[in-house]
Amino acid sequence: MGADEPVFAMRERVAYGAIIIELHGEIDILAEQVLGPRMDALTERFRADVVIDLRRVTFLDASGLRLLLRARRRMLERGGRLRLVRGVPRVVRVLRLAGVEGVFAVVDSFPAGAEDGAGAEDGSVPA
Repeated sequence: MGADEPVFAMRERVAYGAIIIELHGEIDILAEQVLGPRMDALTERFRADVVIDLRRVTFLDASGLRLLLRARRRMLERGGRLRLVRGVPRVVRVLRLAGVEGVFAVVDSFPAGAEDGAGAEDGSVPA
């Protein structure tokens, strides 16, 4: 990637009645500024169930935590539910050290079949 290209991405899709948001790369202040409005729009439209997949996140800082916490708050305000798919150990460690791991419903994987696109409507949007 060139110096001007972001080192993060977001893909979204609907599967099993939930919006699945897959985050990729470094979720830092730049990612929060770019992805924040997109995540806000998704948590506005999809009330029932949002799953944020952190498995491809390589870096998460305070701005990334703020992004996740904002999505959680927005879902709770709308009576929805937000789950995180557990990321790599260093990302999980950041959640733990920040003292927020317990406020999220964290799962290890998607429901059977969800990862291969079964039951999914592709809504991919490159960052």
